Amino acid sequence: MPTEQIFIGLTTAALCGVGLYREFWFLSETNKGQWLTRNFGFSTALWILRGLFTVGVIFGLSLALGIVNPIRWD
Repeated sequence: MPTEQIFIGLTTAALCGVGLYREFWFLSETNKGQWLTRNFGFSTALWILRGLFTVGVIFGLSLALGIVNPIRWD
């Protein structure tokens, strides 16, 4: 498995993990978070954000472990 695939997967998982840790900051201080809060309400926006970041962590780890592989053009 290529090392860049492992690097990209771990980086994606780590950044999404930081997003989960800083979820309240994301919703209150960023334009996208404010948009989510304005359109869906705070509690629903929080669960949407948690879901997106959780999917990102799962995808990143799957990529790093080789469960998901990128398309390779020959």
